[in-house]
Amino acid sequence: MSMPSTEGHARRITHNTLFLYGSEAAARLFSWATLAFLWRHWPSGVYGQYALAVNWASMLAIFGEMGLNVLVVREVAHKRERAIYYLRNATFLRLVFSLAILAALAAIGYLFRYEVILRTALLIMGFRIMVDSVSGGYVYLLQAHEQMGYFSFTNILSAAIRLLGIVLVLIAGGGVLGACWIWVLASVGALLALSLKGNLQGWRHHFSDFKVAESLTVLRHSLPFASFGAFQQLYYRVDSVILKSLSGNEAVGYYDAASKILFVVLTLSQIYGMAVFPVFSSLQDNPEEFDRLAARSLKFLFLLSAPITVGGYLLAGPLTGLISGKNYLPSGPLFAVLALSIFPYFVSNLYSTILAVKSAKRLNLQFLFLFVFNVVLNFLLIPRIGTVGASWATVTCEFSGLALGYWLALPYLRVQDWPSLARPALASILASALMGAGIWFLPHLYWIILGPVVYGTGLWLLGGLRPEDWSTLKSVLKRKGA
Repeated sequence: MSMPSTEGHARRITHNTLFLYGSEAAARLFSWATLAFLWRHWPSGVYGQYALAVNWASMLAIFGEMGLNVLVVREVAHKRERAIYYLRNATFLRLVFSLAILAALAAIGYLFRYEVILRTALLIMGFRIMVDSVSGGYVYLLQAHEQMGYFSFTNILSAAIRLLGIVLVLIAGGGVLGACWIWVLASVGALLALSLKGNLQGWRHHFSDFKVAESLTVLRHSLPFASFGAFQQLYYRVDSVILKSLSGNEAVGYYDAASKILFVVLTLSQIYGMAVFPVFSSLQDNPEEFDRLAARSLKFLFLLSAPITVGGYLLAGPLTGLISGKNYLPSGPLFAVLALSIFPYFVSNLYSTILAVKSAKRLNLQFLFLFVFNVVLNFLLIPRIGTVGASWATVTCEFSGLALGYWLALPYLRVQDWPSLARPALASILASALMGAGIWFLPHLYWIILGPVVYGTGLWLLGGLRPEDWSTLKSVLKRKGA
């Protein structure tokens, strides 16, 4: 007797999530080693210049996506025979827009009257975006085909090149500009690896079949998703730009260090979203399975985020000191506040995925609101309470966005067994409180290991996991074909 489809989807999503997170953890180790090296060799002002160049590039790079990532993954997951069509047109469109981004970065350095070294760094990061624009098409196809392994390998390769390159550059006496050139080199390495995989898969661009009309059609279909991606990226990155204007390079350095720690935590939610999006897309014409998957996803995100939020808030000081070093101890209070945004960020992953599949217009409205609200709060709070104001702006936006997002997604959430989620949610809260009490009395870093044990035990004793959850976990641990 075959496994029920919902169980099969749950196992596939969990496999992909765990696999991606494991490989992402490896890539993050390289990235964190790079950051630890920079934090111990650069004062906060110098690191602030570097971080601002990276953040500006990240914000503008999303405009080069033009919503193509969401469109291509959704459409190819649904009709895989369209892979070459989307690869060719997505690559062309991204390359054209990357040239516009390079010009925009040059203009930004001039208009904001940044120092010469920062202007040059922005241009170098623009070249990196051009390289990444060619890689993007291959990445979309790997995600759509749920081939997470090779996609993860390229992330690890790129992070390793950045680590080795930046260490060598700094040892040789290089600075911010040398570190930025290493980003370009890392992107070239990832592009070569992705091109090789694409050729082996038969994913060739066939530019001889290129038609401008086809690219314009793809662009027209992707643009509704473009504003969502742009607003989302601006929302998460604009804090550093405002801090630079209001408080200077040092404030950017401290806040970026705290944000980097937060982003590592948020990676699991992001990876889960990558794993679940193709499955939601494939089930968009099957309301019953779609709704069951939504309920399971919400439960997973709730159970995972509650203890991480509690642990992150209570261990912020020791954790920041361990990772960033003594020079960045002012980042500790910033991360403590930012940790409060972990829960709403995780849980919001579900409504973002559902709206990406069902209503791009509503998703655009959501992140437009968050971006504008975040800018307003930053300008109100930073002059009054300092750099920590940027952290409180993020937390306020995340909780406000959580309420608005689920209200916007409500027409597409027809799950019948929402009451069954109440017991797992209550069990998670109580187990997190138990773990938090232990951390409060003994705030040491060994809770990074002990905390999951205490939380997991409490969740089990309180009946937070249902029989189907245990079945999914067991199926994940089985070898394929066993």
